[in-house]
Amino acid sequence: MPRGVSWGTPGRSESYTPLRGKWAFVLPALVLGGAALAGLLLLHALGWRGSASPGAVASAHAAFESRCEECHTARAGVVDVRCQRCHDPSGAGRLTNAAHVLVGSGDARKAAAAPAVACAHCHVDHRGRDRRLAEVDTRQCSACHFRSLSSHPEFALLRTASLEAPGIKFSHERHVKEFLKRGGAEKDACLKCHEPLPRGDIEPIVFDRHCASCHAKDGSLGLVEPVPQEDVVLPADLLARGGYNFRLEEFDTSRGRIAKATLRHKDDWVLFNLRKLRRELDPAGFAAERGALQSREAQLRRRLALAAPLAGLDLEALRAREQALAAELAGLETRLAAQARAFGPASGLDRVAEIAAAAAASADATARDEGQRLEAQAQALRPLSAPAAALPAADREARRKELLTLLDAIEAADPELAPRAEDLRRRLLALSAGESPAELLARVRDQRAAERARVEDEIALRASGVQPPPMALLAGEQRALRDALAAVQDRLALLSDAPERAGPLGDELVRRKRETLEVLSAACRKCHVPAGVALAPLSVARPRLVRASFAHAPHLLQAECARCHAGVEQSKEAAELSFKGIASCRECHRPGAARADCQVCHRYHPRVTP
Repeated sequence: MPRGVSWGTPGRSESYTPLRGKWAFVLPALVLGGAALAGLLLLHALGWRGSASPGAVASAHAAFESRCEECHTARAGVVDVRCQRCHDPSGAGRLTNAAHVLVGSGDARKAAAAPAVACAHCHVDHRGRDRRLAEVDTRQCSACHFRSLSSHPEFALLRTASLEAPGIKFSHERHVKEFLKRGGAEKDACLKCHEPLPRGDIEPIVFDRHCASCHAKDGSLGLVEPVPQEDVVLPADLLARGGYNFRLEEFDTSRGRIAKATLRHKDDWVLFNLRKLRRELDPAGFAAERGALQSREAQLRRRLALAAPLAGLDLEALRAREQALAAELAGLETRLAAQARAFGPASGLDRVAEIAAAAAASADATARDEGQRLEAQAQALRPLSAPAAALPAADREARRKELLTLLDAIEAADPELAPRAEDLRRRLLALSAGESPAELLARVRDQRAAERARVEDEIALRASGVQPPPMALLAGEQRALRDALAAVQDRLALLSDAPERAGPLGDELVRRKRETLEVLSAACRKCHVPAGVALAPLSVARPRLVRASFAHAPHLLQAECARCHAGVEQSKEAAELSFKGIASCRECHRPGAARADCQVCHRYHPRVTP
């Protein structure tokens, strides 16, 4: 036995297994890992993503469930531009939190300061095929608003008496009595005119359908008393223009005056001459309406041009659009820097100075004189300190009309200045009360930057082989834009067709033309509300709850009109709703009865219709 070894210790065996080296497991692990990775890559190539997906996506997204890159980006997850790619294809910014705040408050400055809220914060996918992404937990709403219908405030139009004037004179009391006199049942009195649509709200009131049977005898509302021929466009001259519907036999001319024996609703000859007289008697109001329509037309044209930008453009066109947006952003940054260098009220006078400069370049002497007067006023104001508060609403609107009138005169006198006048008109109308030019420019810059980010993201997707979304996603929005644009263009065509004023009118001529206007509009003013020398726009068919969605049809299945509009049969003014307010909603919408969550009435995102 060797020295130092205790009794019983075994000797060395030749069959004893040697210990493995420390790197012995590396090669098998690499082989197995490589095989697993190859399998996963093969499954990925075949379109299977189950191993990486936390769950099935909603049924609306099932078509591209295997194409994760359409929604997800590297290191950033789901970003808003990927959601907007399909859900807001025109790039109008409708799905942003800023748009929600703007529609709710009407304050552009408040909307610009609103924090960004990611789409995925409220709309969480991968929760199963049956999950509706549009359904959002009410707790998301209560984070900023009231918690339940029981704490819902009274409707703003009732609380602040902010109801828009309907633009028409109407007595429910008189019409209900007439309906009952003719043998109608009291429960059917409302539905005689307010016809519910099968799946929506109330059918708009149309004169020919709802009013003509009582108010138009043999299709005529009466006659037009004789007016001076020199104050109106004669029927034969108007018919020669084309597009107007009346007969020469309806007119009687004698002793320098003209009368019309048959007066139809929306009579072409009467309305044309009312627009003519309005342009002569109220050029500022006429120019303000025309300018607002031109600005609206330019906005809608831009949105329509962008309504199919990314899905319909190839890679080269996308890069061209990116360059155009980059150039526009550079110009906006330059203008913002110039605004930052201004001080005092000077920055607020820049728009006046631009319009005055455009007027000075006009070929029309009257426009040049008006421009010089405005420029002198602007120069006198520059040394003064900034006012403590904005101009009152009436003064602000008067100055806006003054500038729009000048732009109208510039454009008419020198067509070459029309593009510049259009740009100034759009910027003037876009400026909100209390908002500085720098704030307006910053808002436009942010919009263009968002558009550029979407274009850059689309270029990156195309480069990686991802195809654009289907064009069908744009059809609804394009249709709404085209309809809105057509309506604006029709109204603009009517205004633009009115003859321009030959020159300044003397007091006697103004008095005579006002008398002519009153005679022509006498029958109209029996129902329509005058607004200066024009007629107030009609709003009787517009929804009153503009920030909510309400359909009368399902409610009429549960109760009669008087349940919510108690006493409406005694109403004598068109503006009277006779509506009990939020209390009438709480009678049915409560726990255990009809749904009372926020999404029953409210929508977070503004409507698609422009």
